[in-house]
Amino acid sequence: MTRPSQNADLRLIEAAQKMLKNTSLSQMNLRQVAANAGVNLGMFHYHFKSKDQFSRAVMQDVYERFFKNFNLRIEEADSSIEKLRQALLAIGVFVRDHRRLMLNMMRDVLDHNEVAISYVKANGQRHAIVLWDLVGRCQKEGVLEKMPRPQALAYLMPSVVGASLAVGGAESVAKTVFEKGFLKGADLLVLSDKALQKRIDMALKGLGAKERGGK
Repeated sequence: MTRPSQNADLRLIEAAQKMLKNTSLSQMNLRQVAANAGVNLGMFHYHFKSKDQFSRAVMQDVYERFFKNFNLRIEEADSSIEKLRQALLAIGVFVRDHRRLMLNMMRDVLDHNEVAISYVKANGQRHAIVLWDLVGRCQKEGVLEKMPRPQALAYLMPSVVGASLAVGGAESVAKTVFEKGFLKGADLLVLSDKALQKRIDMALKGLGAKERGGK
């Protein structure tokens, strides 16, 4: 039988990640985290020492899981445009599946939460650099229209994450059965893998990419 102290750090991190769908880092209650993890609060202090250190570990775990999948999708693609397509899809799926957490993270940044700000600074550029390079390679190969890369990325990213953040924001304030039912339908129609992929394909086509199959 597993003792409460075994894997306590991982259980605390997992419990916090679930809670962050409905709360922000600054509002996260450590006593509640420990209760949800089935871990004595003393184990939290043993493993993490402080709330800031714990918050960094929680968010870093989320990012490292994303970045591993992000790189794997790119490595498995066989052309620059397909690598870019898969990179965008990895971001889109991640934001969709963590949309409430992402919105709460944005709230923390706007509230000048130092942990959230340092997290964004440390990690945001990691996948941004990869996207920057992929867009440049596609432009050099002539499969995307040549334009300033910031302009190209500013066009692509709303297609990738905009709908997920909009639905996540609406979910956070939905109260009536009708509102919740409408959003459930939107989730199925707008946030499915197929719908996300279609928006990415449309956005890439808008930058000059051919449709899959060379049409």
